[in-house]
Amino acid sequence: MTRRHLDGDGRRARIGIVVPSVNTVMEPWAQKVVPQGVSIFAARMFIPPATTPEAFIEMDRNEGKAAIRQLSSVFPDAVAYGCTASSIVQGLAYDAHLRAEIEHDCKTPSTTAAHAILTAAKALGVATVSIVSPYTREVDEAEHRYFAGAGLTVVGGACLGITDSFALAEPEPDTLFELGLRGFDRSADGLIMTCLNTRSHTVVDRLEQKLGKPVVTSTQATLWHALRLAGIDDRIAGYGVLLEKH
Repeated sequence: MTRRHLDGDGRRARIGIVVPSVNTVMEPWAQKVVPQGVSIFAARMFIPPATTPEAFIEMDRNEGKAAIRQLSSVFPDAVAYGCTASSIVQGLAYDAHLRAEIEHDCKTPSTTAAHAILTAAKALGVATVSIVSPYTREVDEAEHRYFAGAGLTVVGGACLGITDSFALAEPEPDTLFELGLRGFDRSADGLIMTCLNTRSHTVVDRLEQKLGKPVVTSTQATLWHALRLAGIDDRIAGYGVLLEKH
């Protein structure tokens, strides 16, 4: 598709992000940190305040397609599907199908949060990981299976057990920092912290300094991969080695 150029905001790239309706984290953070000339456009999928696999599946099937269609109308240069859990509970084949569907509908490169994390881990040379999340034990265990099925070796982890999807944004940076320390196994090459409605990016630098290992989060990896797919390779400081050096 030939890019439709605009002067002003978005002149370098327009990034589309699909998020669950309860997400209060990803959109304002991404808008704040993207390089000048890059714009973020979000579409929302209604989800009830629950973090069950059934809620994520229902959201995808009832709302996902409409949100993707909305974003196609701004002719984005890349689209990111911003719900880690929806890919996790439905599997790798579903994630690949979802990305293909977005690329078909929007005529542009696409990623998902889960795919962005895997792409980031590969870029960082991380093969053995510890995984922490704010999710319930059920979703957290599905997450470990998902990333192990994608080829990562998972050693160690921890979760906060949050059952209200709006409340995923509530943990303070100190709580997330302690979660990362608690779930990290010293044999791991790096730490993964999931969920785009969690302020994980606020503790990436701090955790990397403490652990001496790379840290990949849903928020940071999704923004990084969407920018790179859109041809934006600016380095962004303050959110870990991924955004700063890759």
